[in-house]
Amino acid sequence: MRFLLIVAIICANVVATEPRGRVLLLGIDGCRYDAIEYSQAVHLKKLAKAGMYSDHTDVLGDRETGAATITGPGWCSALTGTWADKHGVRDNAFKNHQLAQFPTFMKRAKRAHPQCEVSVLVSWTPFQEHVFSAEEGCRLVSDGDRVGYAEADRQIANAAVRILETEDPTVLFAYFGEVDITGHGYGFHPRAPKYTNAIEAVDKQIGQILDVLKRRPNYTAENWLVIVCTDHGGQGRGHAFGRDVPEIRNGFLILWGDSVQPGKIQTRTFNVDVAVTALAHLGVTVSPEWKLDVRDLLSGDRQ
Repeated sequence: MRFLLIVAIICANVVATEPRGRVLLLGIDGCRYDAIEYSQAVHLKKLAKAGMYSDHTDVLGDRETGAATITGPGWCSALTGTWADKHGVRDNAFKNHQLAQFPTFMKRAKRAHPQCEVSVLVSWTPFQEHVFSAEEGCRLVSDGDRVGYAEADRQIANAAVRILETEDPTVLFAYFGEVDITGHGYGFHPRAPKYTNAIEAVDKQIGQILDVLKRRPNYTAENWLVIVCTDHGGQGRGHAFGRDVPEIRNGFLILWGDSVQPGKIQTRTFNVDVAVTALAHLGVTVSPEWKLDVRDLLSGDRQ
């Protein structure tokens, strides 16, 4: 049974006194998995082959929440473990959001384990303005709208490398935005060369991060879980109205680490699973009071 690590920890009655593992979350905005497969993204392909992966991760869920298939709702669902009818982010305006009630998994981990070192590296300013707080170690490394997301991605990767070399993170989230920008400019499609080139550029940056991660002095004892995901796909040059468009609605999920059983995930996956998986690996017991949209992985039911 896949994801047994999540089941074991969610069902545990005792909250761990310290994190059981560490999480590296790599978020690639607007990335289609079929474009990864068509590209020369060697590092992402290696992660998928050696780990668990799903090429059909639903970014909206089964119930109607009023969310658009765009950046704000997509990432907030992945980061909080709840759909938009709970966290309240239905578009990129963040009007009347409920993120104080439904915070990111980083904030929940920090509250469960105050000794956690959390670093969030972003280049999309609404993340800093609306989603993350100082409690989550949010750093606006670069303003992608100002300097361009290709340059911002490069700076994000460099910052992630520095943190892994010089700091002791428990959770590290690195956000990459250029793939989405390229899709808007030249098309979200595996046969759009500039789109796959953008994926390959991010793949190289991810390779640099993974190389430094594996060279950490205590790497073998740190129990890292690497999660790679996206917020939505795309079709043509857009993705805003994707409820009935599989190329937009389908994201992906890659999990890699010693606690992962390799292979393609045969059950349905959802981008809210990102937060729950991360919390489980960190040893944070999910409280029913949080009202997360978690899956009972033995029966396939959802709350």
